Amino acid sequence: MATLPKKHEAFWGEKRPPFEESHKICAREVMLRKGLFFVVLFIPLIALGSPHGYTKSIGEICQEKGILPSQASIVVIKAKRKLFLYLDEQFVKTYPVVFGQSPNKQKLHEGDKCTPEGIFRVVSKRFHDEWSRFILLDYPTWDDVERHKEACAKGLIPLREGRCIGLGGGIGIHGTHSEALNRSEIDWTDGCISLFNGDIEEFFPYLERGDLVFIFP
Repeated sequence: MATLPKKHEAFWGEKRPPFEESHKICAREVMLRKGLFFVVLFIPLIALGSPHGYTKSIGEICQEKGILPSQASIVVIKAKRKLFLYLDEQFVKTYPVVFGQSPNKQKLHEGDKCTPEGIFRVVSKRFHDEWSRFILLDYPTWDDVERHKEACAKGLIPLREGRCIGLGGGIGIHGTHSEALNRSEIDWTDGCISLFNGDIEEFFPYLERGDLVFIFP
């Protein structure tokens, strides 16, 4: 039987929330702590742009800056069309990305072609015949479920057989079948984040199950 972490157990006592509620508490705690950390780091990056770009490899950058190549984190800024790679909580490198065919909206349901925004974790990663590499994220999270419920109640989600279309799934980070599309900044996916194949192949080995992925508007 699942139990709450001790600090949450002490707080809630006998009136502890259901198991799924405890996950929400932990997720929001991580969001506040890690989210604020990355936002603070991002202010100079957004203002100055990437100091590294494609000029050096991850290994070269880590060696020069004395960064331990472990504990990877990813931050994606949709408005900037950039993916920022962190290792050991230090910025390493940035890559250009494209998104779902409706890139400026938050994902609400299956088939809306939107890329979700929020804090996610890596579920798994694998080689892909068409897109070189695929990194699966844990969408939908509990926040996505709540957002979907609210949107459904407001009539914002299309119906299928009298019920709101579900949230969908299978959202991840992957390469491309056409580098020309990515080079032209054409948003072509069904909601995933796409990079040049060489780019995802470079940082793919550093990511592990459970690593954090932040996706901002």
